[in-house]
Amino acid sequence: MDPAVIRDLVLNVREPVVLRNVKIPWFCMDQPLSEWLSHLDDSNQSGEDGFLLDCGPRRNGRRPQWERTRGKIRKTMTEFYEEATGDGDYFRENWASYSYRYVNELPERCRRGVNFEGFGFPDVGEDVSFWIGSGGAHTPCHYDTYGCNIVVQVHGRKRWLLFPPEAKLKATRVPYEESSVYCEENLYSPEAYSRVIGVESEAFHVDLEPGMVLIVPPKWWHYVETMEFSLNFNTWIQLLPSISTTSREELQSTLEYLLNQQASGKRQRTNSTRHPSNYLSPKDLHHLLSTNENYVTPIRKLENYEFFQLMTENSRRYDPGMNRPSDDEEDNQRSTQVINRSCNPELIGMLKGCLNN
Repeated sequence: MDPAVIRDLVLNVREPVVLRNVKIPWFCMDQPLSEWLSHLDDSNQSGEDGFLLDCGPRRNGRRPQWERTRGKIRKTMTEFYEEATGDGDYFRENWASYSYRYVNELPERCRRGVNFEGFGFPDVGEDVSFWIGSGGAHTPCHYDTYGCNIVVQVHGRKRWLLFPPEAKLKATRVPYEESSVYCEENLYSPEAYSRVIGVESEAFHVDLEPGMVLIVPPKWWHYVETMEFSLNFNTWIQLLPSISTTSREELQSTLEYLLNQQASGKRQRTNSTRHPSNYLSPKDLHHLLSTNENYVTPIRKLENYEFFQLMTENSRRYDPGMNRPSDDEEDNQRSTQVINRSCNPELIGMLKGCLNN
C-alpha cells in the first residue's frame, strides 16, 4: 500500500479504521516472540536481574485499576513470557506489563527496521513506544489530548473498545496526565449496567491480531485490554486542525503551542512536528476508502446487546471485596471533585481572562 495513501488516511479519517495486508518490514514481525524477548534480556545493562513490571489482580473492585494502585514485580522477559503463557500460579490470578516505553530503550536488534516511513511519516524517528503485556493487562478508558494514534500489532491479540469524542463518558483529571484524559467508568470489571448505560449505542470494537494496524482519530475514547501475551508498537501523529472547521479557541491553543515550542525548544513525548489534517472533503475521503477496501476496514460499531454482552463478561471479574473502605472512598471522591473542578476549561478560561485584565 502506498505510504502516501496511508498518510492521507491517518490525517483525514473521522472514525477508527484497521489496515490489513500492509507489508511491514520490521525484524520483530518475522521473529518468534520468545526469541525477540531473549534479545531484550541479553541487552539488560541495569545490573538488576530482570525488568520491573507493572502488575495487578485479574479481579477488581468498582474503580478502574489506576496506575497508582498497581504493584511491581521483577522478572526476566523470558520468565515473564514462559510463566504467563504456561501454567504459572501467579498469572492465573494476576496480569503484568512492561508498557509505554520508548523504542530507544530496546537493543538495536529488537528495534531493527521499526519506523513509520512506510506509513507516510519518515519524520517520526524514535518517537515510538512499545507495549508488552500478559493476558488481562489493560489501560483504563481515556482519550489522548492531541494527535492521531497509529498502532501496529506485532504478536498476540489486543481488544480495543472505542467511543467517539462526544460519547457520554464522565471525564476525570485524576490521575492527571498532560497527554491523556481518563474517564471514571470502569470497563474492566463493571459493577453493574448502570455504570455504563448511555454509551451502548456508540461503542466500536476490534480485536487486533498480528500484522493489523489500527488508526485512532484524535480524541476518541479507548479502552485497551491484552487478550493473550502481546507486543505492539505505536506512535502519535500531532495534527494541525483545518482552519475551516476549527473554533477560535482551538486555533488559539494551536498558536500558543507553536509559540511555546519555538521559545523553549522543548521535546515532547510525541513527535513535535504537527501535520495538517482534514484537508480531504467527505466525498474524497469516501473515494479513498472505497478504492482501498482490500487494505482498509472501518471498525464495526457494536449492537447494543453486543456491548452489554461484553460488559456482562467483564463484570464476572468484579469483586466487591476489593473496594476501598467507605471512608477512604469518600475522601478520594472529594479530592477528585476538587481537582476536576479546578481543571474545568471554563474555570481556567475565566482565570486567564482575569489575569489578562
